[in-house]
Amino acid sequence: MNAKLTLKQRILVGFVLALAFFLVLGSNLVDRRHFSTIHKTIESIHDDRVVVQDYIYQLRNFLHDTEVGVLGTGKIAISNERDKQITAILDDFAETELTREEATFLKRLRQQFSSLGSNSSSSLRGQGAKSKILEHIHSTKKTLDALEEIQIEESGHLTQVSEKSLSVNRMLSNLEIGFMIVLGVSILMLAFQPIKTLYPIH
Repeated sequence: MNAKLTLKQRILVGFVLALAFFLVLGSNLVDRRHFSTIHKTIESIHDDRVVVQDYIYQLRNFLHDTEVGVLGTGKIAISNERDKQITAILDDFAETELTREEATFLKRLRQQFSSLGSNSSSSLRGQGAKSKILEHIHSTKKTLDALEEIQIEESGHLTQVSEKSLSVNRMLSNLEIGFMIVLGVSILMLAFQPIKTLYPIH
């Protein structure tokens, strides 16, 4: 049979096809936004958290060497080269995306290293002076511990954001498949309906 669709049915089929087109288009735009969020999150985890962990590790090593020097020779042996390295690390740290709490701790860390550097190569006479410097080093380590804890918390938060975006993306993909099935069935029903209506029995 060469059954043809009525004008009304053609309009309905066109509407269904247009709906399918806009559904796919909208889904792609949403997918692109979610993948962009995931991409930015992964970049942030690396640039603002993983790299910063390395900065903290290097600064901790500097403190350890200084502590060994104080205990061994009774001096704070921080060379100009090492002082420049510490300043460069702190400057690079400041260029990352900082939370408000992180910025506060970083400012404190700058002051602590600056205070430590001002006593560079000076002899620490007396047990009291040595104890004071060791206490200062311990306080600086606690600041590094706080910054390290922030890195762990923020990394976990960014991971949750990525997982949420992936979860939403999977849900939308499943909904898209369901809508496409419904639209496909609707088109088939409209396509075969004329067989019953265009040839009435007289």
